[in-house]
Amino acid sequence: MKTQLEHLKRLREEGKEEDVKQLYEAFFVFAAMWALGGPLDDDDKPGFSKHWMSYSRIKYPDNGGQCFDYYWEPLEGTWRPWEDRVRAMDPHYDGLFSNLVVPTAETTRQRFLLEVHVKASKGILYVGSAGTGKTTIVRDYFSTLDPETTLSAATNFNSYTDSKALQVVVMGHVDRRAGRAYGPAPGKKLIYFMDDLNMPYVDGYGTQSPICLVRQIIDHGIVYDREHLDEQKLLQDIMFTACMNPKAGSFHVDGRLSRHFTLVSCLTAEREILKTIYAQILDAHLKTFDKSISEMSLKLVAATTTVFWGVATAP
Repeated sequence: MKTQLEHLKRLREEGKEEDVKQLYEAFFVFAAMWALGGPLDDDDKPGFSKHWMSYSRIKYPDNGGQCFDYYWEPLEGTWRPWEDRVRAMDPHYDGLFSNLVVPTAETTRQRFLLEVHVKASKGILYVGSAGTGKTTIVRDYFSTLDPETTLSAATNFNSYTDSKALQVVVMGHVDRRAGRAYGPAPGKKLIYFMDDLNMPYVDGYGTQSPICLVRQIIDHGIVYDREHLDEQKLLQDIMFTACMNPKAGSFHVDGRLSRHFTLVSCLTAEREILKTIYAQILDAHLKTFDKSISEMSLKLVAATTTVFWGVATAP
């Protein structure tokens, strides 16, 4: 960010006003692209991308990709593919296989959006069916946070989650500061991650009590003492991010809460992305085997993804 600001300042000092206008225009196009197109699903994004790229005055590369495949590089003054920012998988990873993350263009851009929102203390809501990597993206980001400045906590919602249970979780991760104020240690930010946001039971009034509590905290920054309802507790330096599967639980989340989040859909992994992910994993595993075995890696992955894709797309 500092380098970008220095670049903008240098352009102004050199009198390159057209370059400055282009920079602002590109930032607007990128932000509006995600604000308007980010919530769209797999079926609608290609159509949106086609129109967006044709109307944009900051022209995109003409190589058949979607507008979401690129980010604006201000120092170069051009669109760059997200593949350029994908990190290689750690070949020495020795943790649980379920926690292994193989970076792809999709996880890289979603991670970027999450990082931008955390810096702005703005919530982001990832929506997608099972297997799209929603939870993995958030938990992988949390694993890289600096504990000296940013803390994280996670909770999984289900049909039995109510506002009282959620309040216990929230208050269990904050300390009393002064008076009625509660929050993480001074100088730190606490991010709560709510998985399966839409799963809580919908009562007779069409509301979900834990969602109402989150909305209250975001709107007013308070919770009430359950034993002494006249006592308010002020929550400071906390924010929320969430994930949900629209095909399970309630199909609607209260608009008074969702308005506080940027809605972004996570796409189902394409066949080539699946091959990239599992080929890297299998290559790392088979590298100590005989050449005749290790060379079968791509064939095994191709066969497996073919079976998976057949099952996933079956009516």
